[in-house]
Amino acid sequence: MYSDFKIISAYYDTLYVNDREYGAEAGRVKDLLTRHGAPPRADLLVLACGTGGHIPYFRDEYTVSGLDLSEDMLDLARKKFPEVGFHLGDMINFELETDFDAVVCLYGSIGFVKTVENLRAAMNRIASHLRPGGLALITPWSTAEDFRDLIVVDAADRPDLKIARMEHVRLKEPNMVEVTFHHLLGNNNDVTYHKQSMEIGLFSREEYAAAMINAGLNVVEVYTGKDVRGGAYIGKRVAGQVRKQ
Repeated sequence: MYSDFKIISAYYDTLYVNDREYGAEAGRVKDLLTRHGAPPRADLLVLACGTGGHIPYFRDEYTVSGLDLSEDMLDLARKKFPEVGFHLGDMINFELETDFDAVVCLYGSIGFVKTVENLRAAMNRIASHLRPGGLALITPWSTAEDFRDLIVVDAADRPDLKIARMEHVRLKEPNMVEVTFHHLLGNNNDVTYHKQSMEIGLFSREEYAAAMINAGLNVVEVYTGKDVRGGAYIGKRVAGQVRKQ
């Protein structure tokens, strides 16, 4: 089992999911999908859906499915949204029996594929699950051109759970970022400490666009608005194009 989020999944929503950011992002994503031809009640696949943080903002307009590599995250998503179909799978090699009108990967989660080779593989899998005219919308974690080392500080304060969060984000090597999580957790009259590091792929703007083009998608827009974290690359499968496997 993929376990990078085994511990963090228990408090992920408290620390990371908030209506202000997720609602604004999902609203813009819906506008972009509509602008480029997504039909009403489109079949939408959310890749790297995690605990389902974006699902509430999509399920009224679309028929939504989710896919994630972490069974721990999916367990929580299924409990919150039992009516939604969730699939355990990896972005770089997933194979579902259904095609979709749109596939989205938000919150920079595409970075977890780590390498350019895997980025291309993931884009091929996305393209292979799109119907003619279908849309892929990908938000980069960051880009090689824009990345800067930083330290993130945040906190959550609920009656049953207190969290202090500090994360060190640094360039580990030219195409790889390392994020080290330092989380202090207070609950049940006790304080515990969790430290964990994850590697995230850092791709250039050209590599994102090229991965879409190589997968047989036309890049119809590169959105740079601040209401979508990292902006978005939007690709469209043109009717008649052969999907790459």
